[in-house]
Amino acid sequence: MKHYSFSVALPIGITVVVGLVTSALASLAQTAAGPNHHVIVAESSALGQRLAHDVATNGDMIVTLNSPNSPVPKVSNNAVDRSLSAPQTIVNIASFPYHSGASAQRYFITDLGTLGGTESFAYALNDSGQVVGTSRISGDVSTHSFLYTDGKMTDLYPLNSQDIQTVGPTGINNAGQIASGIIVNGVYVPAILDSPTGNLTLLGSLGAVTDYGFSGVATSINNEGNATGYSYIDNLNRHGFLYRNNVMTDIGSFGGYSSGWAINDENEIAGFASATYNGVAHAFVYIDGVMTDLDPVTESYAKDVNNQGHAVGQFLTADGTAFHAFLYSQGNFTDITPAGGPEAIANGVNNAGQVVGSASFANKVHAFFYDNGEIVDLNSVIPRDSGWELTLAVDLNNHGQITGYGSVNNKSRAYLLTPVISTEQCKDDAWMRFGFKNQGQCIRYVNTGN
Repeated sequence: MKHYSFSVALPIGITVVVGLVTSALASLAQTAAGPNHHVIVAESSALGQRLAHDVATNGDMIVTLNSPNSPVPKVSNNAVDRSLSAPQTIVNIASFPYHSGASAQRYFITDLGTLGGTESFAYALNDSGQVVGTSRISGDVSTHSFLYTDGKMTDLYPLNSQDIQTVGPTGINNAGQIASGIIVNGVYVPAILDSPTGNLTLLGSLGAVTDYGFSGVATSINNEGNATGYSYIDNLNRHGFLYRNNVMTDIGSFGGYSSGWAINDENEIAGFASATYNGVAHAFVYIDGVMTDLDPVTESYAKDVNNQGHAVGQFLTADGTAFHAFLYSQGNFTDITPAGGPEAIANGVNNAGQVVGSASFANKVHAFFYDNGEIVDLNSVIPRDSGWELTLAVDLNNHGQITGYGSVNNKSRAYLLTPVISTEQCKDDAWMRFGFKNQGQCIRYVNTGN
Protein backbone atom coordinates (compact mmCIF):
# COMPACT_ATOMS: atom_id res chain seq x y z
CA MET A 1 0.00 0.00 0.00
CA LYS A 2 1.35 3.39 -0.99
CA HIS A 3 1.25 6.27 1.50
CA TYR A 4 2.31 9.87 1.42
CA SER A 5 2.51 13.04 3.50
CA PHE A 6 1.72 16.61 2.61
CA SER A 7 1.72 20.08 4.15
CA VAL A 8 -1.07 22.62 4.44
CA ALA A 9 -1.22 26.11 5.91
CA LEU A 10 -4.00 26.62 8.42
CA PRO A 11 -5.39 30.01 9.49
CA ILE A 12 -3.98 29.57 13.00
CA GLY A 13 -0.65 30.41 11.41
CA ILE A 14 1.14 27.06 11.48
CA THR A 15 2.25 24.98 8.53
CA VAL A 16 1.63 21.39 9.46
CA VAL A 17 2.74 18.00 8.26
CA VAL A 18 0.06 15.35 8.17
CA GLY A 19 0.32 11.61 8.29
CA LEU A 20 -0.85 8.56 6.37
CA VAL A 21 -3.51 8.35 3.70
CA THR A 22 -4.03 5.99 0.81
CA SER A 23 -3.04 7.88 -2.31
CA ALA A 24 -4.93 5.49 -4.57
CA LEU A 25 -8.21 7.05 -3.42
CA ALA A 26 -7.47 10.27 -5.25
CA SER A 27 -7.79 8.63 -8.67
CA LEU A 28 -11.28 7.30 -7.82
CA ALA A 29 -12.92 10.58 -6.86
CA GLN A 30 -15.59 12.19 -9.02
CA THR A 31 -16.65 15.04 -6.77
CA ALA A 32 -20.25 16.15 -7.22
CA ALA A 33 -19.59 19.64 -5.90
CA GLY A 34 -19.09 22.62 -8.14
CA PRO A 35 -18.31 26.34 -7.93
CA ASN A 36 -21.81 27.31 -6.84
CA HIS A 37 -22.69 24.59 -4.36
CA HIS A 38 -21.32 22.07 -1.89
CA VAL A 39 -22.05 18.48 -0.99
CA ILE A 40 -23.41 18.13 2.55
CA VAL A 41 -23.03 14.55 3.80
CA ALA A 42 -25.60 13.57 6.45
CA GLU A 43 -26.95 10.49 8.17
CA SER A 44 -30.56 9.42 7.59
CA SER A 45 -31.40 9.93 11.27
CA ALA A 46 -33.79 12.69 12.29
CA LEU A 47 -30.91 14.67 13.79
CA GLY A 48 -28.71 14.17 10.74
CA GLN A 49 -31.40 15.48 8.43
CA ARG A 50 -32.16 18.42 10.71
CA LEU A 51 -28.50 19.44 10.82
CA ALA A 52 -28.05 19.09 7.07
CA HIS A 53 -31.03 21.25 6.23
CA ASP A 54 -30.10 23.89 8.77
CA VAL A 55 -26.52 24.17 7.54
CA ALA A 56 -27.20 23.96 3.78
CA THR A 57 -27.11 27.12 1.72
CA ASN A 58 -28.94 27.68 -1.56
CA GLY A 59 -27.94 25.10 -4.17
CA ASP A 60 -26.13 22.77 -1.77
CA MET A 61 -26.55 19.04 -2.42
CA ILE A 62 -27.52 16.94 0.60
CA VAL A 63 -26.34 13.33 0.43
CA THR A 64 -28.22 11.05 2.82
CA LEU A 65 -26.06 8.04 3.60
CA ASN A 66 -27.54 4.57 3.19
CA SER A 67 -31.10 5.78 2.87
CA PRO A 68 -33.17 3.33 0.78
CA ASN A 69 -35.48 6.15 -0.33
CA SER A 70 -32.84 8.70 -1.36
CA PRO A 71 -29.82 6.99 -2.96
CA VAL A 72 -28.69 10.08 -4.88
CA PRO A 73 -27.79 13.63 -3.82
CA LYS A 74 -30.65 16.09 -3.51
CA VAL A 75 -30.42 19.83 -4.10
CA SER A 76 -31.48 22.06 -1.24
CA ASN A 77 -33.13 25.42 -1.84
CA ASN A 78 -32.81 26.19 1.89
CA ALA A 79 -36.58 26.35 2.20
CA VAL A 80 -36.71 23.26 4.36
CA ASP A 81 -38.67 21.50 7.03
CA ARG A 82 -36.89 22.23 10.33
CA SER A 83 -38.79 19.71 12.42
CA LEU A 84 -36.89 16.89 14.05
CA SER A 85 -37.91 14.57 11.22
CA ALA A 86 -40.57 14.14 8.56
CA PRO A 87 -44.15 15.10 9.51
CA GLN A 88 -45.69 12.39 11.66
CA THR A 89 -48.85 11.56 13.52
CA ILE A 90 -48.65 13.16 16.96
CA VAL A 91 -48.76 10.65 19.81
CA ASN A 92 -48.49 11.22 23.52
CA ILE A 93 -46.29 8.45 24.88
CA ALA A 94 -45.25 9.89 28.23
CA SER A 95 -42.06 8.85 29.99
CA PHE A 96 -40.78 11.60 32.27
CA PRO A 97 -42.26 14.87 33.56
CA TYR A 98 -41.23 18.00 31.69
CA HIS A 99 -40.47 20.61 34.36
CA SER A 100 -40.81 24.36 33.99
CA GLY A 101 -37.40 24.97 35.51
CA ALA A 102 -38.63 27.10 38.41
CA SER A 103 -36.41 25.25 40.88
CA ALA A 104 -33.88 23.91 38.38
CA GLN A 105 -30.28 24.91 37.76
CA ARG A 106 -30.11 28.26 35.95
CA TYR A 107 -27.63 29.06 33.19
CA PHE A 108 -25.79 31.97 31.67
CA ILE A 109 -25.98 31.98 27.87
CA THR A 110 -23.15 33.00 25.57
CA ASP A 111 -23.67 33.77 21.89
CA LEU A 112 -20.61 32.24 20.21
CA GLY A 113 -20.86 34.60 17.24
CA THR A 114 -19.99 33.76 13.64
CA LEU A 115 -17.13 33.80 11.15
CA GLY A 116 -18.60 36.87 9.46
CA GLY A 117 -21.91 35.44 8.29
CA THR A 118 -25.31 35.44 9.92
CA GLU A 119 -25.54 31.94 11.41
CA SER A 120 -23.49 29.38 13.33
CA PHE A 121 -24.03 25.81 14.52
CA ALA A 122 -22.29 24.09 17.46
CA TYR A 123 -21.58 20.34 17.47
CA ALA A 124 -19.39 19.46 20.48
CA LEU A 125 -17.44 20.82 23.46
CA ASN A 126 -14.77 19.68 25.93
CA ASP A 127 -14.29 20.16 29.67
CA SER A 128 -12.49 23.48 29.10
CA GLY A 129 -15.55 24.94 27.39
CA GLN A 130 -14.02 24.87 23.91
CA VAL A 131 -16.68 24.42 21.24
CA VAL A 132 -16.42 23.18 17.66
CA GLY A 133 -19.00 23.57 14.93
CA THR A 134 -19.63 25.36 11.66
CA SER A 135 -20.46 28.95 10.77
CA ARG A 136 -21.52 30.94 7.75
CA ILE A 137 -18.71 33.07 6.38
CA SER A 138 -19.10 36.60 5.07
CA GLY A 139 -21.94 36.87 2.59
CA ASP A 140 -23.37 33.53 3.74
CA VAL A 141 -21.90 31.92 0.62
CA SER A 142 -20.59 28.89 2.51
CA THR A 143 -19.89 27.43 5.94
CA HIS A 144 -16.51 26.83 7.58
CA SER A 145 -15.61 24.84 10.67
CA PHE A 146 -14.75 26.83 13.78
CA LEU A 147 -13.13 26.47 17.18
CA TYR A 148 -14.46 28.71 19.95
CA THR A 149 -12.09 29.37 22.86
CA ASP A 150 -12.38 32.04 25.57
CA GLY A 151 -14.59 34.40 23.62
CA LYS A 152 -12.88 33.98 20.25
CA MET A 153 -14.09 32.02 17.22
CA THR A 154 -11.28 30.74 14.96
CA ASP A 155 -11.79 29.63 11.36
CA LEU A 156 -10.47 26.06 10.90
CA TYR A 157 -10.51 26.09 7.10
CA PRO A 158 -9.77 23.79 5.28
CA LEU A 159 -10.94 21.33 7.96
CA ASN A 160 -14.48 20.29 6.96
CA SER A 161 -14.89 23.58 5.11
CA GLN A 162 -14.55 22.84 1.40
CA ASP A 163 -16.74 21.47 -1.39
CA ILE A 164 -17.61 18.35 0.62
CA GLN A 165 -18.68 18.81 4.24
CA THR A 166 -20.20 16.67 6.97
CA VAL A 167 -22.70 17.85 9.56
CA GLY A 168 -22.71 16.85 13.21
CA PRO A 169 -19.80 14.39 13.39
CA THR A 170 -17.17 16.63 14.94
CA GLY A 171 -15.62 15.92 18.34
CA ILE A 172 -13.06 17.65 20.55
CA ASN A 173 -11.15 16.20 23.50
CA ASN A 174 -9.69 17.96 26.55
CA ALA A 175 -6.34 18.44 24.80
CA GLY A 176 -8.02 20.40 22.00
CA GLN A 177 -7.69 17.64 19.40
CA ILE A 178 -10.54 17.78 16.90
CA ALA A 179 -11.98 14.81 15.00
CA SER A 180 -13.30 15.66 11.55
CA GLY A 181 -12.26 15.41 7.91
CA ILE A 182 -10.57 17.24 5.05
CA ILE A 183 -10.33 17.04 1.26
CA VAL A 184 -7.06 15.66 -0.11
CA ASN A 185 -6.67 15.54 -3.91
CA GLY A 186 -10.43 15.66 -4.35
CA VAL A 187 -11.27 13.06 -1.69
CA TYR A 188 -12.76 13.81 1.72
CA VAL A 189 -10.86 11.71 4.30
CA PRO A 190 -10.93 11.33 8.12
CA ALA A 191 -8.56 13.67 9.97
CA ILE A 192 -7.58 14.88 13.43
CA LEU A 193 -6.48 18.47 14.01
CA ASP A 194 -4.38 19.20 17.09
CA SER A 195 -5.54 22.78 17.60
CA PRO A 196 -2.78 23.88 20.04
CA THR A 197 0.01 22.87 17.64
CA GLY A 198 -1.76 22.97 14.29
CA ASN A 199 -0.69 19.41 13.49
CA LEU A 200 -3.14 17.66 11.18
CA THR A 201 -3.16 13.86 10.98
CA LEU A 202 -4.89 11.92 8.21
CA LEU A 203 -6.19 8.64 9.58
CA GLY A 204 -6.24 6.59 6.39
CA SER A 205 -9.09 4.63 4.85
CA LEU A 206 -10.86 1.29 4.87
CA GLY A 207 -10.20 1.17 1.15
CA ALA A 208 -12.88 2.89 -0.92
CA VAL A 209 -14.43 6.19 -1.96
CA THR A 210 -17.90 7.13 -3.20
CA ASP A 211 -18.62 8.53 -6.65
CA TYR A 212 -18.88 12.01 -5.14
CA GLY A 213 -15.43 11.86 -3.54
CA PHE A 214 -16.17 10.86 0.04
CA SER A 215 -14.02 8.27 1.82
CA GLY A 216 -14.98 8.77 5.47
CA VAL A 217 -14.85 11.03 8.51
CA ALA A 218 -13.65 10.98 12.12
CA THR A 219 -16.61 11.72 14.39
CA SER A 220 -15.20 11.61 17.94
CA ILE A 221 -11.87 11.56 19.79
CA ASN A 222 -11.24 10.54 23.40
CA ASN A 223 -8.76 11.96 25.90
CA GLU A 224 -6.18 9.33 24.93
CA GLY A 225 -6.19 10.61 21.34
CA ASN A 226 -8.02 7.55 19.99
CA ALA A 227 -10.83 8.19 17.53
CA THR A 228 -13.84 6.66 15.86
CA GLY A 229 -15.83 7.44 12.74
CA TYR A 230 -16.64 5.64 9.52
CA SER A 231 -14.96 4.91 6.21
CA TYR A 232 -16.17 3.28 2.99
CA ILE A 233 -15.20 -0.33 2.29
CA ASP A 234 -16.65 -0.18 -1.24
CA ASN A 235 -18.58 2.46 -3.19
CA LEU A 236 -21.87 1.58 -1.45
CA ASN A 237 -21.01 0.46 2.05
CA ARG A 238 -19.16 1.97 4.98
CA HIS A 239 -18.02 0.63 8.33
CA GLY A 240 -17.22 2.22 11.64
CA PHE A 241 -13.60 2.26 12.73
CA LEU A 242 -11.42 2.50 15.81
CA TYR A 243 -8.27 4.58 15.28
CA ARG A 244 -5.63 3.73 17.88
CA ASN A 245 -1.81 3.69 17.81
CA ASN A 246 -1.85 5.16 14.28
CA VAL A 247 -3.88 2.19 12.97
CA MET A 248 -7.46 2.26 11.63
CA THR A 249 -9.36 -0.92 12.52
CA ASP A 250 -12.69 -1.93 10.95
CA ILE A 251 -15.15 -2.61 13.79
CA GLY A 252 -17.55 -4.49 11.50
CA SER A 253 -21.35 -4.28 11.38
CA PHE A 254 -24.45 -6.46 11.66
CA GLY A 255 -23.98 -7.42 8.01
CA GLY A 256 -24.44 -4.06 6.30
CA TYR A 257 -23.13 -0.59 7.12
CA SER A 258 -22.01 0.84 10.43
CA SER A 259 -20.90 4.17 11.85
CA GLY A 260 -18.94 4.91 14.99
CA TRP A 261 -20.34 8.12 16.47
CA ALA A 262 -18.72 8.53 19.89
CA ILE A 263 -15.80 7.02 21.79
CA ASN A 264 -15.14 7.17 25.53
CA ASP A 265 -11.84 7.00 27.41
CA GLU A 266 -12.20 3.20 27.68
CA ASN A 267 -12.24 2.97 23.86
CA GLU A 268 -15.89 1.91 23.93
CA ILE A 269 -17.76 3.11 20.86
CA ALA A 270 -21.41 4.06 20.38
CA GLY A 271 -22.98 4.19 16.95
CA PHE A 272 -25.38 2.38 14.64
CA ALA A 273 -25.26 -0.47 12.16
CA SER A 274 -27.51 -2.41 9.81
CA ALA A 275 -27.99 -5.91 8.45
CA THR A 276 -27.81 -4.77 4.79
CA TYR A 277 -26.03 -1.89 3.03
CA ASN A 278 -29.23 0.19 2.84
CA GLY A 279 -31.09 -1.38 5.73
CA VAL A 280 -32.53 -0.04 8.97
CA ALA A 281 -30.03 1.33 11.49
CA HIS A 282 -29.74 -0.25 14.94
CA ALA A 283 -27.96 1.45 17.84
CA PHE A 284 -24.93 -0.35 19.21
CA VAL A 285 -22.20 -0.19 21.82
CA TYR A 286 -18.87 -1.72 20.78
CA ILE A 287 -16.72 -3.03 23.65
CA ASP A 288 -13.56 -5.14 23.34
CA GLY A 289 -14.33 -6.24 19.80
CA VAL A 290 -18.00 -7.07 20.45
CA MET A 291 -20.82 -5.03 18.87
CA THR A 292 -24.01 -5.20 20.96
CA ASP A 293 -27.38 -4.25 19.44
CA LEU A 294 -29.14 -1.98 21.95
CA ASP A 295 -32.61 -2.03 20.37
CA PRO A 296 -33.16 -5.03 18.10
CA VAL A 297 -36.77 -4.21 17.16
CA THR A 298 -36.87 -0.77 15.51
CA GLU A 299 -34.67 1.84 13.86
CA SER A 300 -32.29 3.46 16.34
CA TYR A 301 -29.09 5.51 16.60
CA ALA A 302 -26.62 5.80 19.50
CA LYS A 303 -25.04 9.26 19.53
CA ASP A 304 -22.85 9.41 22.65
CA VAL A 305 -21.34 7.22 25.36
CA ASN A 306 -19.78 8.22 28.70
CA ASN A 307 -16.93 6.58 30.61
CA GLN A 308 -19.37 4.36 32.50
CA GLY A 309 -20.64 2.90 29.21
CA HIS A 310 -23.99 4.71 29.35
CA ALA A 311 -25.20 5.47 25.81
CA VAL A 312 -27.85 7.86 24.51
CA GLY A 313 -29.59 8.38 21.22
CA GLN A 314 -32.94 7.97 19.52
CA PHE A 315 -35.20 5.11 18.49
CA LEU A 316 -38.36 4.74 16.42
CA THR A 317 -41.41 3.83 18.46
CA ALA A 318 -42.97 0.42 17.87
CA ASP A 319 -45.90 1.95 16.00
CA GLY A 320 -43.45 3.74 13.68
CA THR A 321 -44.90 7.20 14.29
CA ALA A 322 -42.15 9.06 16.16
CA PHE A 323 -38.56 9.03 17.37
CA HIS A 324 -37.98 8.94 21.12
CA ALA A 325 -34.86 9.63 23.15
CA PHE A 326 -33.23 6.78 25.03
CA LEU A 327 -30.66 6.18 27.76
CA TYR A 328 -28.93 2.78 27.79
CA SER A 329 -27.27 1.78 31.05
CA GLN A 330 -26.05 -1.62 32.26
CA GLY A 331 -28.33 -3.50 29.89
CA ASN A 332 -31.37 -1.31 30.56
CA PHE A 333 -32.88 0.57 27.60
CA THR A 334 -34.98 3.47 28.92
CA ASP A 335 -37.23 5.87 27.02
CA ILE A 336 -36.47 9.36 28.41
CA THR A 337 -38.84 11.30 26.14
CA PRO A 338 -40.56 14.17 27.98
CA ALA A 339 -44.17 13.60 28.99
CA GLY A 340 -46.50 15.12 26.42
CA GLY A 341 -43.74 15.36 23.84
CA PRO A 342 -44.37 13.41 20.65
CA GLU A 343 -40.73 13.23 19.62
CA ALA A 344 -37.25 13.60 21.11
CA ILE A 345 -33.56 13.02 20.47
CA ALA A 346 -30.83 12.50 23.08
CA ASN A 347 -27.52 13.81 21.78
CA GLY A 348 -24.99 13.93 24.61
CA VAL A 349 -24.26 12.33 27.98
CA ASN A 350 -21.56 13.25 30.52
CA ASN A 351 -19.86 11.10 33.15
CA ALA A 352 -22.51 12.05 35.74
CA GLY A 353 -25.19 10.50 33.50
CA GLN A 354 -26.74 13.88 32.66
CA VAL A 355 -28.22 14.04 29.17
CA VAL A 356 -29.02 16.79 26.69
CA GLY A 357 -31.15 16.65 23.58
CA SER A 358 -34.08 18.14 21.74
CA ALA A 359 -37.81 17.50 21.90
CA SER A 360 -40.79 18.50 19.78
CA PHE A 361 -43.75 20.17 21.50
CA ALA A 362 -46.69 21.87 19.79
CA ASN A 363 -44.76 21.83 16.50
CA LYS A 364 -41.75 23.49 18.13
CA VAL A 365 -38.35 22.03 18.88
CA HIS A 366 -36.86 22.82 22.31
CA ALA A 367 -33.53 21.85 23.85
CA PHE A 368 -33.79 19.81 27.05
CA PHE A 369 -31.62 18.69 29.98
CA TYR A 370 -32.22 15.34 31.71
CA ASP A 371 -30.88 14.32 35.11
CA ASN A 372 -31.98 11.51 37.41
CA GLY A 373 -35.46 11.08 35.97
CA GLU A 374 -36.30 14.76 35.50
CA ILE A 375 -36.28 16.80 32.30
CA VAL A 376 -36.03 20.58 32.06
CA ASP A 377 -36.78 22.80 29.07
CA LEU A 378 -33.54 24.77 28.73
CA ASN A 379 -35.51 27.80 27.55
CA SER A 380 -36.95 28.08 31.06
CA VAL A 381 -33.56 28.32 32.81
CA ILE A 382 -31.89 31.16 30.88
CA PRO A 383 -32.52 34.92 31.29
CA ARG A 384 -36.11 35.67 30.32
CA ASP A 385 -35.28 38.63 28.10
CA SER A 386 -32.36 36.98 26.31
CA GLY A 387 -34.17 36.85 22.98
CA TRP A 388 -33.14 33.22 22.50
CA GLU A 389 -35.20 30.17 21.61
CA LEU A 390 -32.98 27.16 22.25
CA THR A 391 -33.85 24.44 19.76
CA LEU A 392 -30.99 21.93 19.78
CA ALA A 393 -28.72 20.89 22.65
CA VAL A 394 -26.01 18.69 21.14
CA ASP A 395 -23.39 18.16 23.83
CA LEU A 396 -22.48 18.79 27.47
CA ASN A 397 -19.27 18.49 29.45
CA ASN A 398 -18.42 17.18 32.90
CA HIS A 399 -18.78 20.68 34.41
CA GLY A 400 -22.38 20.94 33.24
CA GLN A 401 -21.79 23.34 30.35
CA ILE A 402 -24.07 22.74 27.37
CA THR A 403 -23.69 23.65 23.72
CA GLY A 404 -25.98 23.61 20.73
CA TYR A 405 -27.74 26.14 18.59
CA GLY A 406 -30.98 28.05 18.66
CA SER A 407 -32.78 31.01 17.18
CA VAL A 408 -32.03 34.62 18.03
CA ASN A 409 -33.21 37.49 15.82
CA ASN A 410 -34.64 34.84 13.47
CA LYS A 411 -31.18 33.38 12.80
CA SER A 412 -29.55 30.17 13.97
CA ARG A 413 -26.68 30.85 16.37
CA ALA A 414 -24.36 28.58 18.34
CA TYR A 415 -24.56 28.99 22.11
CA LEU A 416 -22.74 27.91 25.26
CA LEU A 417 -24.68 27.53 28.51
CA THR A 418 -22.73 27.84 31.77
CA PRO A 419 -24.31 26.84 35.11
CA VAL A 420 -24.94 29.77 37.44
CA ILE A 421 -22.92 29.24 40.64
CA SER A 422 -22.03 32.59 42.21
CA THR A 423 -21.69 36.32 41.61
CA GLU A 424 -17.96 35.76 41.13
CA GLN A 425 -18.84 34.67 37.59
CA CYS A 426 -19.91 38.26 36.83
CA LYS A 427 -16.48 39.77 37.50
CA ASP A 428 -14.14 41.34 34.96
CA ASP A 429 -15.74 41.26 31.52
CA ALA A 430 -17.55 37.94 31.97
CA TRP A 431 -20.92 39.67 32.30
CA MET A 432 -20.53 41.00 28.76
CA ARG A 433 -19.86 37.49 27.40
CA PHE A 434 -23.09 36.38 29.08
CA GLY A 435 -25.04 39.06 27.22
CA PHE A 436 -25.83 41.42 30.10
CA LYS A 437 -25.83 45.20 29.70
CA ASN A 438 -23.86 45.73 32.90
CA GLN A 439 -22.32 43.84 35.81
CA GLY A 440 -25.20 44.67 38.13
CA GLN A 441 -27.66 43.01 35.79
CA CYS A 442 -25.53 39.86 35.86
CA ILE A 443 -25.34 39.87 39.67
CA ARG A 444 -29.12 40.36 39.95
CA TYR A 445 -29.70 37.34 37.70
CA VAL A 446 -27.45 35.21 39.91
CA ASN A 447 -29.24 36.30 43.08
CA THR A 448 -32.86 36.37 41.91
CA GLY A 449 -33.11 34.70 38.49
CA ASN A 450 -34.52 37.92 37.02
